[in-house]
Amino acid sequence: MTTEHKITVEVRAKLDWTNTPPRYRVFVDDNLLTERDFIWGPDIYIRENILVNLEPGEHQLRIDQVNTAGTISTDHVTVDGAESAFNFTTL
Repeated sequence: MTTEHKITVEVRAKLDWTNTPPRYRVFVDDNLLTERDFIWGPDIYIRENILVNLEPGEHQLRIDQVNTAGTISTDHVTVDGAESAFNFTTL
């Protein structure tokens, strides 16, 4: 039986880019949830709030950079309000 879980992760873009912003994809397990351009500039972070229905068990959050503009980095993952790693277990 699936249960809704809230995953959050901070996403930043390092280095400067000129015309094309960094683009990244958000996956939970092998499911692509979204693809975004990071339009806010360097030294700013956004918090991705991800609501997913998951079966109990092992799961993985993955953020993949799509292009070579800037550098995407991630930090501070939480699952259901508790600090977490990118690999996590749900009940």
